[in-house]
Amino acid sequence: MGILNLLNEKTQETFQHGDDYLKSSEKYIKLKIFEQLSLTISLLVKFFIIIGLGFLGIFFVSVAGAIALGEKLNSVPLACLLIGAGLLVLMALAFMFRRSIDNVVITKMSNNFFNSDEDEN
Repeated sequence: MGILNLLNEKTQETFQHGDDYLKSSEKYIKLKIFEQLSLTISLLVKFFIIIGLGFLGIFFVSVAGAIALGEKLNSVPLACLLIGAGLLVLMALAFMFRRSIDNVVITKMSNNFFNSDEDEN
């Protein structure tokens, strides 16, 4: 009977260690998800703040440029058209290089996501 009791104890210990491992793995996974989620949300917030301020800057620079160009050309509507055309050219360039932009973003995000485990070891 001693062997059966010992085997029973060891089996219970093994199950307890397995249960402890599962619980700690669950906590680790939750922590990892929280880390990635907080990094993503932080990145999005910074992105929208920077983009919002960038749009405001472009707007005011465009208006000021249109006014200054309007004074030189003696035609504010023509200056507004030229500034608008310039912005449309920039938009077209961004559209043409959209795949390159996607590749850069995906590469940086994948490096951040998949290499974060190596930093911990």
